[in-house]
This record gives sequence, structure tokens and C-alpha cells, in this order.
Amino acid sequence: MSPFVAWARLELRQLLRARVLLVTASLLLATGVAAIVDGAARVAAEREVIAALEPALREEESYLRKTHAPHDDLGLVLYHLAMPIAHEPNEWTALSTGLRDVHPYSRHLRFIGLVPQLYQTDIANPLEQLAGSFDYGFVLIFLVPLFIIGVSYDVRSRDDDLGTEALVCSQPTRLSRLLAVRLALRAALVSAVALALFAFAVAWLGLPLDARAGAFALASLAYVALWFVLVFLVASLGRSSAWNAITLVGAWMAWCVLLPSIVNLAILTASPARGGVELTLAQRQEMNAGWDRPKRATLDPFFARRPEWASTPVPEDRFSWPWYYAMHEMGDAHVAREVEAYHTALARRERWTERAALALPPLALQLLLDRMAGTDMATELAFRDSIAAYHEQLKQHVYPLLFRGKGLAAFDVDAVPRHRFAGAGQPAQISALAGLLGVLALLGAALPRAIRRVDATPRPEARAPETSWFEGASMPRKEPS
Repeated sequence: MSPFVAWARLELRQLLRARVLLVTASLLLATGVAAIVDGAARVAAEREVIAALEPALREEESYLRKTHAPHDDLGLVLYHLAMPIAHEPNEWTALSTGLRDVHPYSRHLRFIGLVPQLYQTDIANPLEQLAGSFDYGFVLIFLVPLFIIGVSYDVRSRDDDLGTEALVCSQPTRLSRLLAVRLALRAALVSAVALALFAFAVAWLGLPLDARAGAFALASLAYVALWFVLVFLVASLGRSSAWNAITLVGAWMAWCVLLPSIVNLAILTASPARGGVELTLAQRQEMNAGWDRPKRATLDPFFARRPEWASTPVPEDRFSWPWYYAMHEMGDAHVAREVEAYHTALARRERWTERAALALPPLALQLLLDRMAGTDMATELAFRDSIAAYHEQLKQHVYPLLFRGKGLAAFDVDAVPRHRFAGAGQPAQISALAGLLGVLALLGAALPRAIRRVDATPRPEARAPETSWFEGASMPRKEPS
């Protein structure tokens, strides 16, 4: 057996005997399992809420029929009735919450103005939203790098701390190979934890083993490798353990916290847009102003949009439900361009975020996971577009009844179109995967120089015969330049 292989086996035994290391790895594994189980429970609760939407609609319709006569004006009944809509989760949603903790996944859409309903959100604890959700993506993106730093920051400097540096430098092999073996053993441990968590997610959530699963596994391993390459580059500088730890934690803070925040602020500044609250207020003001205008000021532009009802007699000297619903539609039309500009701005911000992810691996991995989970901004915008299309279907269904003066007896809730938006997992985002592999390649390009710097470490000078190994190993060594 060669000395190098014997030394590698010794390092492996020391690694396996490190109880703190194994306990920390077990805690990380348990944390990931808890995140996956919690995500599965959250998705199961969402599916229960979505499944209860249709029975709730039936109960509401039954109540309205009991409290209204069959000949009652249908406009009054439709004012209270709301059709359920939902953004159904997919099998990957349990791994990444994304925007589902900010934007509601289930709504009740009424037949009146769309804009105030489109931008309403559920009341939630703002402190909880600020902290974010605990999911598998959080464990992989934020906790795994901290674990890597914790087990590897002293991979080279520990010999100086233990007084064995001279012994290590005297080995008949290059020092860079010894450091590579130490990091490879730790990388194997972390990769085993990451793959074990992914295997548990596949089994627990029933994830399909398709191209998306392969791309995500590749991205996870590339993310782990990226941090270990960074550890090697820092260790090659030959500094103290404290300096290495501070540098690596600073890199973690910059990549995972500071730079994404700066990028987000820059994107928001460069792509301003009126928010949903402002659009809702503008729609409300336009609609409420219609109460003080002549009826014709609302009906003429409405009939220009829908000429099929232009010949319908609508009373102008009193309230009527056709005029009321027309006023709501014209309120939506008043802010239609602003709504389109708002959605365009959100899509532009998403594109700039994807570009920034090319240089920010944590952001790239988050976007890739959100994309497959259907919890990203692009999916949210598609969901809003589907709501707008569904609202138009509802108006096409009820306008003939409203403008012809039909009563409640003419309304059949079973004939009303239904809406379900399937948040099907999208293919893996190529740009996000390219960003991860690109940054890994850039860091890898710096490895040859780091290897030469490590191997240039001065060897310990020859000891006098009477000097014991312990005394020689304890002697300080000149720091490399």
C-alpha cells in the first residue's frame, strides 16, 4: 500500500470518528427531512382547501335560492355569488414555497370588477412573511453552505493549530493532493446528505424521475462542489483558521443575502411600476365617479365595447343592474393599460433576475427550484392572465341573462364555466443551470494557481539527529508569501 493511500485511509477514519461532524450532519439531514415533511403537509392542506371550494359554492348557491324568490332580479343574486378559482400545486411545490406565501393560491371571483379582486391578498402575519418559509430550498441553499464552511474552514490551518504542520509538509506527496483528499472526503459526506434528502423527497412526495429530477440533482451537486472549490481557494492562501472562517462566512453573506438584496433593489429602481394597490384605487375612483355621471356617460363607451347589447333598453332615470355591471367593466377598462404595464414591468423584473442569477449561484438554484415547483413570478403572471380570461368567460355567460332581464330561475350554476389553473412544473431553467455551472467553471479556472501556491509551501528543514520528532513538529514554520 502506498503512503498516500495509507494517509487517505487515516484521514477517512479520523473523519468518521469526529462525533461533532457526524452529529451536525445528522442534524442537517433531520432538518431537511423535517422541511420536506412540512412542505408535504402544507401542500396537502392547500389541496384540502381547494377541494372544499366547490362544496362551498353549492352551499352559497343554496342559501341564495332560499333567501331570494325565483323572479328576483338576477343582478342582485350575482352580486353576492362568487365563483371559486385555484392555483393547484404540483408534486414539486412541497420543496419550494416561492410566491405562494405572498399571493393567494385560492380565490372567490365575483362577477363585478376584476382589478380589485385580482390584486387582493390574504391577510397574513407580516413578520412571518418577512422571515420567509421553511422549506427544502431554504435548507439546500442556505444551511448546506454553512455546514460546508463549518466542516472545512480549517482543512489546512488545523495542522498549524495542532502543531502537526511540519509532519504533513514532510510527506512524500504534494500538499495540494493531501488537501484535495480532505476536501473530497467532506464533499462526499455533504453530497451523500444532499442526495439522501433528494431521494427521501422523491419517495415521500412521489416525484417523477424525469429530466427535471436529473437537472435538479445535477444543480444540487454543482452547488455543493462550488462551495468546496471556494473553500480550497481560501485555504490555499495559508491563513489562520479564524481568518478562513470569517472569509467564508463573509462570502456566504455576500452571495446568499447581500448581493441578492442589492440586485433586487436595483431591479425595482430600474423598472418602476404602479403597484396593485394603486391600480385598485384608480379603478375604484373611476367606478365610484360613475354614480355622479349621467347613465349615458357609462353606457355609451360600454356599448362601443360590446355592440351586441347596444339595442338593449337600459333605464337612465333610475338604478339598474345592467348599468351597474357596465360601470364595473368600464372601471376595469379605465386602468387596462396600467395593468398591462404593471404585468410587463413584473415580467421585465423576472428577466433581469434571471440574468443576475448567472453570477449568483444561490439565486440561480432558487429560481430553478421555483420554476419546477410552479411558484415563480412567471407562473404567477400566467395565473393572473388565466383569471382575467376566466372573468371574461363569466361575463359572456351572465350578460345575456342580465341584459334580458332574466330572474334567478333562469340561472343554472352548473352551466357556469369552472376554472382551475394547474401549476404544472416547468422544465428546468437552462439559464439557472448554466449560471451554476458557469460560476463553478470560473472558480475552477483559479484552481491551478491555487494548487501551485499550496505546493510552493516551504518544506521543513532537515532536523539534527538528536532532535526528536515531537520537538521538530512543534517548531513554527515560516508563513508562505
